[in-house]
Amino acid sequence: MDYTQSKLQTMQRLFEGTVDYARASLVLAELGYAVSAEELASYRLWTDYMPLYDVNPYTEEQHNLHVIWELLDKVPLGLNCAFAIPFRQMIAKRLFKRCGEGFVCADGCRFNFGNQIELGDNVSWNMGCYIDAKGGVVMDDYCMLTEYVKIFSHNHSEVDHMVRTYAPVHIGAYAKLFTNCTVLPGVTVGTGAMVATSAVVTKDVPAYTLVTGIPAKPQRERQVQSLDPAVYNQYMLKDRLFQVKK
Repeated sequence: MDYTQSKLQTMQRLFEGTVDYARASLVLAELGYAVSAEELASYRLWTDYMPLYDVNPYTEEQHNLHVIWELLDKVPLGLNCAFAIPFRQMIAKRLFKRCGEGFVCADGCRFNFGNQIELGDNVSWNMGCYIDAKGGVVMDDYCMLTEYVKIFSHNHSEVDHMVRTYAPVHIGAYAKLFTNCTVLPGVTVGTGAMVATSAVVTKDVPAYTLVTGIPAKPQRERQVQSLDPAVYNQYMLKDRLFQVKK
């Protein structure tokens, strides 16, 4: 067994029980951090200071998993995709509200309320994506985010910054969001729809429709419309690595 597989097996053993402060300290030690359980308990995330936290707080385990997610990107082992991709899958299955099989996530992806994110099977995020999940974000099977996609599910009052409105975002199966596009609160991106690079989506996108521009507007239908995984081959990496072959 090589180093990477050995390290993954160790993490799997540590994840067999609840990831409380003591266990999270052991996980971080495996990543190269010396953080005691007492120190970890004192950490306050950005999420902790949001008004929504008063009604939807993290559990101790969710808090620790979010810390681990963030710190993974700051150590050399986080660059080792053979470790980092399966390890992020392990975290997401415990932290997110729902996470299907075959989730692939590159480095630099961040979110606030992980417990408000729901993912189907074979969802993939390329590097640098940001998911504001305050209002809830759902991504169906084979949804794909390319680099630096941003999704927002809340707005602020123009008068009082503490006054927020929340509206869920739903990204349909086989939808594909291209580099640096932005999806705003309350939007549904339909099944098989595509959002072009740098587009800003302010309204629902019909199924199998390509939208472009600011604000995003329909341009044409997707060339192929199917729910057959073999048709789109919408897997993030070569040979469908780390994902469920259907």
